[in-house]
Amino acid sequence: MVWTKMACATFVAIALIGSLIWTPASGAQVDNDPAARNILSLEIRGLRKGTIGQMACALFWQNKGFPRKHRRALRRTWVDVEGESVTCVFKRTGLGEYAASVFVDINGNGKLDTNAIGSPKEPWGVSQNAKSKRFGPPLYKDAKFTYQGGAVTIPIELVYD
Repeated sequence: MVWTKMACATFVAIALIGSLIWTPASGAQVDNDPAARNILSLEIRGLRKGTIGQMACALFWQNKGFPRKHRRALRRTWVDVEGESVTCVFKRTGLGEYAASVFVDINGNGKLDTNAIGSPKEPWGVSQNAKSKRFGPPLYKDAKFTYQGGAVTIPIELVYD
């Protein structure tokens, strides 16, 4: 009978100590994970009244596909259009050089529609509010920015062609 009480007390003590050792404090994960603080937001401004659809937001880390081919982007997200501005949030963003591209998908087909000569038919924008070139879209080198961590908001003004 003494052995059973002692065995139970030992088991409870080991379980209690184990739970204290293996259970992190509530804030410990954030303290040990600096990437959790890296939140890059794109604030898209200039939505016209009555614009409906979804905002497509993409982060590119190289020129390939920028600005139109969001499937080639490093990260993408979609946000419902509401009001005069929309914010797209990219959590746990790595440090480095990026360019952002956005467009309002008015007809819901998942892509930026263009006319016969390649000009966008839906509202669009890029970081640094880089302008289109004479016969083409803005260049990656004109739209790029350096992200050094933390909570950062990049403003983008929509263009209606």
